[in-house]
Amino acid sequence: MKQISSKDPVAFAIVLLCFAWNVFLLIGVVLNLGFVQSRAAGGQFTEFPTEIRVVYFLQLVLVIYQVWIFKRIFHSDQVKPNWIPKLFFILGLLGILLNAASRSSNERWNVIPAAIITWSFWHYGVKKPKIGI
Repeated sequence: MKQISSKDPVAFAIVLLCFAWNVFLLIGVVLNLGFVQSRAAGGQFTEFPTEIRVVYFLQLVLVIYQVWIFKRIFHSDQVKPNWIPKLFFILGLLGILLNAASRSSNERWNVIPAAIITWSFWHYGVKKPKIGI
């Protein structure tokens, strides 16, 4: 029976797709696109206020940094400071809770990619799987 590697390229691709979904939504809010209106900020806006768009832009910068950190921890590269994966794991848990509590049913679907990303920071960054048999 084949042992599943802890560095499975399919898992890497799935996590990157989840990040891509988040980036797509964040850019949609920053650019005030109609598609994301029911999928962000509680689904309460028909036009996102400038303040919300600025916050989502800053969140976009953070997510891009998270992608870079995830790539490093997935490939077992050193991350400085070493508590960053744990911070992203904790922020991910908070994101899951906030999305799950949303008034918008469309925004609640964001729990799925948030959970996958959060799991990846726990599995590859906090838990640090042992390589080998």
